[in-house]
Amino acid sequence: MLKLFTLENLSAASADAVYKICLTMEEYGLTQDNVGAFESYEAMFNAALYALEDGDDLLLAAENEDFNAVKHVIFAKLALDAIASPQIAAQITAHYDLMEADFDVDAHCAVPLECDVHLSEDGLFSGFTVRASGGTLTVLPLDFDRMDAELASVIRLMFAPEEEAPAAVIVPELNETALPPLHEEMPTQPEFVEPVTQMLEALSGAQEKICLVHGPVTDWIYELRDTLLEIEDTVDFAYPQEETEADLQESASARLLRQAKQARQVSDAAFGAAISEMYSNENDGNTVYYAYVAIADRETAKAKRINTTNPDDLALLLPHCVTVLCETVCKKLAEAAPAEEAPATEEKKGKKVSKGVIIFAVIVLIAAIATPIALLKHFVFTEPTSASDMSLSTAAPGALTTVNIGGDATTTTQPSSASLPAGNNLTPAEPGASDVSAATTTTSAPSTSGTFTFYVFGYGHGVGLSQHGADYLAKQGWTYAQILANYYYGTTLVTGDTYPATINYAGTDYNTREYLASALETEMGGSFSKEALKAQAVALYTFAKYNNYRLNADANAYGKTASATCTEVVDEVVSQGLYLAYNGSTALTPFHSISAGKTTSYYNVWGGSQLPYLNGGRPSYGDYEVSDFKSTFTISSEEFKTIAQSKLGVTLTGDPASWIRIVSHDQAVSEDIGYVSTLNIGGKEVTGNEFRGKVMEGKIRSHCFMLVYTPTA
Repeated sequence: MLKLFTLENLSAASADAVYKICLTMEEYGLTQDNVGAFESYEAMFNAALYALEDGDDLLLAAENEDFNAVKHVIFAKLALDAIASPQIAAQITAHYDLMEADFDVDAHCAVPLECDVHLSEDGLFSGFTVRASGGTLTVLPLDFDRMDAELASVIRLMFAPEEEAPAAVIVPELNETALPPLHEEMPTQPEFVEPVTQMLEALSGAQEKICLVHGPVTDWIYELRDTLLEIEDTVDFAYPQEETEADLQESASARLLRQAKQARQVSDAAFGAAISEMYSNENDGNTVYYAYVAIADRETAKAKRINTTNPDDLALLLPHCVTVLCETVCKKLAEAAPAEEAPATEEKKGKKVSKGVIIFAVIVLIAAIATPIALLKHFVFTEPTSASDMSLSTAAPGALTTVNIGGDATTTTQPSSASLPAGNNLTPAEPGASDVSAATTTTSAPSTSGTFTFYVFGYGHGVGLSQHGADYLAKQGWTYAQILANYYYGTTLVTGDTYPATINYAGTDYNTREYLASALETEMGGSFSKEALKAQAVALYTFAKYNNYRLNADANAYGKTASATCTEVVDEVVSQGLYLAYNGSTALTPFHSISAGKTTSYYNVWGGSQLPYLNGGRPSYGDYEVSDFKSTFTISSEEFKTIAQSKLGVTLTGDPASWIRIVSHDQAVSEDIGYVSTLNIGGKEVTGNEFRGKVMEGKIRSHCFMLVYTPTA
């Protein structure tokens, strides 16, 4: 059955492209009933997996701004190895001067192995068809002009009589070369034995087991059975099942995933796992060495590729695979542990509650018995997704990096043979930070005085790059370009810019390098991770470039003597001429200290026209880990009454519980808590950011807050 999947909320041009697809494919069996429109990419991907398993021929269409990112998530969801298509590269080269190109060539060239390529006239946003999970998946851009050639190619491939069909454009097999074993016996270093011990203890504590597929690396664990007695109770071993001719044609990662799934199924263990031998791959004269770790649990299966380009790290690569295996199992067991439940109304019953929020609830209950129990619903929110699901990389010896490949990966992976530029869009666009109306809360009886307590999340305006979030991602192995792509989604990382000699800050001209280094030191400091600092340095320069190199004193912090680390980072950024652009123009790159777990939109804070790359809703999981992620501020009703009169010119009377009303917010933390877009204070509406800065004069650290009024007893 022929189906078409796309998103619900599309631009007018993209909607026209959908209409063109429907008209073109109608005679080949596409009906209106088989056109699916989804609220989010995640929902679309999940439906796509079911359609492919049913054997459908699925057309999946994405808007240009999301197209390259969507491709790479598909690679991850379907465990497809990726490679740079020489056909697409040749087409692009024939139409563009690559020295002047402001787009990411490698990202446009990335396609799955053994796919059929559908070339656009200029090569950009070329589609492909791949056989997957029993069906066929065709990925196309919603580009009204470019898609004519691509649709014609799809029709020739799928529906033309065999004698008329052109020769398929097939991407060649990955050149994976297995390397000879470097270890004849099990390594003895503590870095290997300790993670195994921790995994065994975690499995034993959870009363779960893992089944390992026999192989040169997993057999090291088998040899520890006389030393680590827990192995007998927590680890099963299985030999790989006999493989068919079709199995032998799979990529190494797909084969390992299959073996891990089979091991879990035959043993009925919580986990099945396998570790590959070591491979090498050459691309443009550069050699990459890597091995795969595959882990299957009762719901998902994922393969991780451990890379190094340094031959000196080869002796560490396979032992590190064991460490990755053990750490992943421990993390999954920890995530599956029962969570504490907090009191909740029927509306929120069953949601998880963080410890910090429970503490807040206790404080409120003690301080204000008269406050209705209904207020507690404002404390209930779902814990953030585990940071491990967000990571592109984990810590590793030397230059080793870990890349998610398997079926439940939520991030883009680097292709096996083509190095995709990290500056490209790395994840599909999530819905922006859409405002919702806030529920009204009141006290049980009118009061004449009391206190307002603000429970605040994050620090700063929440738009663009989060400095602490960037530091967290850098520690997980993200590059500065990947960090920038996350926070300024849809921008292009440009190289080769000629930096000016000076930048004017607060009316004074400063040497550009010295200004950037001092600002970087003052904003973050040399203790932050280098990749996070580099991302901040690019944001600093881009912000200055956007403002024609003339900045007010409130543009950013400045004045500290630069450390050697910050100076080195700035030298790297300047030497490469880095800045961010959007649609060919310099991007606006605001930044802040700590987000509320997700960024908010430019419109939420400053109003005016929305900027697509500052649309909010970008994940920033590391901010939850910062010690002062949550803060409180309490003010008496009398003091607030005076402030409102002075700053807003409003006279507040009657019950203080009715003075402040949150009108709307963006749900950055939960359904009930987010960056406040609008408040009503005594009948006058102000934005959340104005309230934080002009009314409260920065006494609350962020305009993402929950407000509780406690009447005086």
